[in-house]
Amino acid sequence: MEPSRVAVHRVTAVLLVTSTALLVPGLVGIGGSLPLAAVFVGAGGALALVRGMLASLPSVAGCEPGRYAPDLPFAAALAAITVVVFSDASPAELQALGGLAGVVAIANYFFGPVYLYVYGLVNRASRQFGS
Repeated sequence: MEPSRVAVHRVTAVLLVTSTALLVPGLVGIGGSLPLAAVFVGAGGALALVRGMLASLPSVAGCEPGRYAPDLPFAAALAAITVVVFSDASPAELQALGGLAGVVAIANYFFGPVYLYVYGLVNRASRQFGS
């Protein structure tokens, strides 16, 4: 898979994991708070420590989790930042923030081909006019 397509998929994966990380506490009745942000920071730190092991995950059914799993600490960090910014969010508001992250992830996934097309046009134009 070409590097630019992998980058789009990696951003999508980070946003989907962020979405899940925000949705789950909201579903069990936990609202935004600094202790919740600390849990996300701790999870991100733990994931950062095992990042090398995550990168070596084997392919499963044509999917390559080792390509995307090393980015999981970024998802935890993004969830922590969201919870800090919205530290007084109710559980329902935390779910809404998680849903918003999920919508952005899916939009990123579906607009990926558009990004790549525009990137190709700009790249060709810069080579043609730059020479």
